[in-house]
Formats: sequence, structure tokens, C-alpha cells
Amino acid sequence: MAGVLNLVRVLDLTRNVAGPYCTMILADLGADVVKIERPGEGDDTRQWRPPTWNGQSTTFLGLNRNKRSLAVDLDSPDGAAIVRRLALSADVVVESFRPGSLARRGLAYEEINRDHPRVIYCSITGFGASGPHRDRPGYDPVVQAYSGIMSITGEDGRPPVRVGPSLVDMGTGVWAALAIVGALYERERTGRGAQIATSLLEVGVAWVSYQLVGYLGSGRVPGRMGSQVAMIAPYEAFATKEGYLFVAAPNDQIFARVCGALGLDVLPNDPRFRTNPTRVVHREALHKLVEERLRERPAGEWESLFLTLQIPCSRIRTLDEVVSDLQVQALELLMELPHPDVPDLRLVDLPVTVGGKRAQRRLPPPRLGEHTDKILGEIGYRMDEIEALRRRNIVG
Repeated sequence: MAGVLNLVRVLDLTRNVAGPYCTMILADLGADVVKIERPGEGDDTRQWRPPTWNGQSTTFLGLNRNKRSLAVDLDSPDGAAIVRRLALSADVVVESFRPGSLARRGLAYEEINRDHPRVIYCSITGFGASGPHRDRPGYDPVVQAYSGIMSITGEDGRPPVRVGPSLVDMGTGVWAALAIVGALYERERTGRGAQIATSLLEVGVAWVSYQLVGYLGSGRVPGRMGSQVAMIAPYEAFATKEGYLFVAAPNDQIFARVCGALGLDVLPNDPRFRTNPTRVVHREALHKLVEERLRERPAGEWESLFLTLQIPCSRIRTLDEVVSDLQVQALELLMELPHPDVPDLRLVDLPVTVGGKRAQRRLPPPRLGEHTDKILGEIGYRMDEIEALRRRNIVG
């Protein structure tokens, strides 16, 4: 089955996490993604190790399936000319260079758009394309700190904590992919391309949107609350006899079921806990009462009981448990994608289905420069020209 982006060609001028995650989404949906990498070095994430799988960076493997790799020296005029030729034949260009650096190579939006008005050109930066910090380097944890995410992550009175996954990077990739798909749809109607821009900072601030609105409305600066949230109680992790259990009671009916399961039927009639706003005010007292009961049995037993009562909850699972989880397996979230260097490679599949299918293409993450000759041949280079470029170290 062809993907919904079948026949769409994407030129991928990104590295690290945000851009590659964006282009992997497009590739999973069927686009032909040509990834530009530095000869001899490649994407920075090829060097981000350990962990490794048969010597390959698992970070790179997890972000670059379904792409073809072209190793080319962008700092040489001939290398930039190759990439320009690719850009003029692409539907989409995605880049994550610092603002202004592609202009020096003749690859800025204005230069590509002048000769290719149908191009959809997406720029991903750390702090945005304008403003006093436009040139400031941005990485996921740096922006988690800058955007305030780390100020509300962790436990009160303890040091700030980075959110475990690359939330800002991967979120930026999702937003960029969404905008690109929208621009492709609009191009079908108007025939014109689009210039798209997003940044880690914009996405980082977007992730704290309702906390920011809460501050604007109340004047109170939110702080670190561990697993709790400011506006609901109980809605947090509790220690049990063995392990931790997250319990979510976002309304009075579920709270009553929690109390019934714990033998605390008097609590819903206690003035301190009668409504969610009063429970929020008295959350610490409530937490203590609930946790005292939960400590009597292991988390797994409470989880089984709560689920029979339709109480939202989960044990705090580790990743080895997630891999073997029956629901994860039923959803086929882990795909087998054999790689020349990693024959037993498994990757997390696209988290949506289209027509009952997940990723529509099935290419393992590429070796550095694996598709150089084929891609150059597709845009008109003869083999003798390719060999001459290779001898001069312009392509790898």
C-alpha cells in the first residue's frame, strides 16, 4: 500500500533530533526522504553513543529509518551545487542550520523559491528566526530550561529535572511535519509553495501553555510538584507495598470509586475532600490517607482491582516491561526492520495508522552515504562525474 505522501520528495538538511524526527514522520507516511550528511562524519547522532546496537548509535537508528543518505560537502561550491539541484527537484526542503548559514551557500529559502515557487521550505531553529537570541544555539535540555519546563519538573525543594524524553525536540518535529502536510494540501489548491518556520523555543513555550495561562490569571508562579498536577487531586503517583501506582481521579465519581476500593468511604463526605477544588487545597492530607492504604498491598494487586472498577491507573512501568507488554504487542508498536549491521533491529513504529497501516515505507536507517551514487544519478550526474567528485572528497 502506497503511503499518503507517496511521490513526495523531501530534501533533509537537518541533524540531531528535531529535524530528523520530522523527516522520519514524513518518510513513514511514504515520502522519499534524501538525507544530506557530512562525508566521513554524518549526522551528529551517529556519534552519540553509548548506547549502541552492534556498534551503531541507537539514537541515530531510532530517528532515521525510511531515508536515503547522500554524503556531500556543503562547504564546497560543487557540493552546494549538488544540494541546490536536489532542492530544485524536491517538493519539500527541511533544514535546521543556524539562521543565515544556508544563505552563504546559496540555499536560503529566497534563492530556492525564486527558481522553484512550488517548494515548501521548512526551517527549524533553536530560538527562532528573529529576535535578540536568533543566533543562540539551542538543544532540547537548554530549551527545557529556558522555556520554564524544568522549573515545573521534579519535586518541590529538590533540583530541577529534565523531562526524560526529548520532549521539545520531538515535539518540534511533530509540529513541523504537521505544517508541511498542511502546506502540501494547500499547494494542491493554489499551486504555490510555502515558507514554514518553527523553533525549539516556540514549542517549549507551547508545552507549558496552560501553566502560563494559570500564571497570567492567578499571578502565582507554578513550581515543581513531582507527579502531581496543580488543578486535580488525587492525580499522582503513590508508594505501595511494592512499587508505585499512578492514580487519576479527575472527577467526583472516580474519586468515590477510589475511596470505596480503599475502604475510605467516609472521605467523599469529608468537607475537605467533597469536591475537586477542596481536594486540591487539602491535597497533602489526602495523599497521606490514600497512600497509607495503598502501602498495604503491591502496586500490581491495586492496579488489577482498580481496573475492574474503571479507575484510571497504572503501575510505574520500566522500559523492559513496556517492550514485553501485551497491549504494546497487540498494537504492533515495535517493527522489525533488519539493518545490514543490525540484523535483529527493532524500532518504535509510527504512532498512528492510516488505512490500518503504520509506516508505509520499509527502509532501515541508512549507512553514511549509502545512496550517494543512486541519488546523484537520479539528478543527472554521470558515473565519471560522480567518481571525480569522490576523488575530490566532495561526496562520500
